[in-house]
Amino acid sequence: MGIKELINDILTTYITLVTLITALLYVLGSYFFPDAAFGYEGFASPLIFAAYATLPNLLMYSRKELTTKSYIIRKSLQFILIEIIVLTIAIPDKDVYMNQPAIVTALTMSVFVIFVLTHLYDFFKNLVSAKRMTAELMLFQQKYKN
Repeated sequence: MGIKELINDILTTYITLVTLITALLYVLGSYFFPDAAFGYEGFASPLIFAAYATLPNLLMYSRKELTTKSYIIRKSLQFILIEIIVLTIAIPDKDVYMNQPAIVTALTMSVFVIFVLTHLYDFFKNLVSAKRMTAELMLFQQKYKN
């Protein structure tokens, strides 16, 4: 992955993460803290979490094409780093009761679900792009074949 692809990946991942984190905060907040209210600073938390969660994308930068084994290792490290980052940010937060095992478990599982959903979105986006490029290539070949 080159630097341009990395920057594009980080920006796409960031936008996807902000959306998914906002939805997650709504779901978990409604379940664990249905009576809680927050001020305008609450709008910043998805932006902050997403910014920190995109930093491990730098692990995927390589000048050469990654082998399958190195890709899996880097993705695993990326997931572990994201879990560590999110828990490190959330634990000292005075508004989140991290001493409750249910909340820690929900947060950890939510990070996993968001990680998977983000990668599924990226996979399907790339699949659509590849199909479009293949169709364009087929048209190009037919045009110059005749």
